Amino acid sequence: MTAARLNRMATRSRPSSAETRQRIIEAAIETLNNEGMMGTTARSIARAGGFNQALIYYHFESLEHLFFEVVQDVNRRRLDYYGPRLAKVESLAELIEVAVELQSGVPEPADNPAVALLVAGWSPDSKLAPKVLATLRPWDEAVADALRRITADSSLAEMVPVDETAHIISALFLGLQLLTRLDPEDPANTKIYDALGQSADLATRLLTAFPSGRQAD
Repeated sequence: MTAARLNRMATRSRPSSAETRQRIIEAAIETLNNEGMMGTTARSIARAGGFNQALIYYHFESLEHLFFEVVQDVNRRRLDYYGPRLAKVESLAELIEVAVELQSGVPEPADNPAVALLVAGWSPDSKLAPKVLATLRPWDEAVADALRRITADSSLAEMVPVDETAHIISALFLGLQLLTRLDPEDPANTKIYDALGQSADLATRLLTAFPSGRQAD
């Protein structure tokens, strides 16, 4: 067997750089969920992933850069899954339904708390902080587009600050992810979602009571 063929076989047997980076990212997510922010170090991530911690710094400039990749990776998966659904939302009830499902951790239960922990713990002085915010902006845009469709047939549409409301909704659910992590079985969590559903129902009634083009008495 030639040396060239041996080299090709060795190359095929080794994981690619992208596969190794993904393995490190998944180990970081696992560690964040099991150890919390304070317990997530290069050593604990390497232990969870079964690799030498030097591998982290070979593929990532720092732990902070790894954490940024975690936020990007999780956000990409969630947008791929929920983006098409948000694009079809036509009512507040549907919007709340998607949001609640997102909170439940579908399709990857470990993703939500990991991102919530990272965003909550991120230093505003970090050079990566603006990039983290930019990574999350598509959620504001997707929710804002849904709100525009929902309010389009109501004469009250101009009274709804769509962009600001979308940002509030996104921030609300990010905060709920932190609360539910501390006590997933807390009955208050369910009550919050019930209250959101009731609020959506009330707002829907108000919007439909004033259809677009209706003349004031």
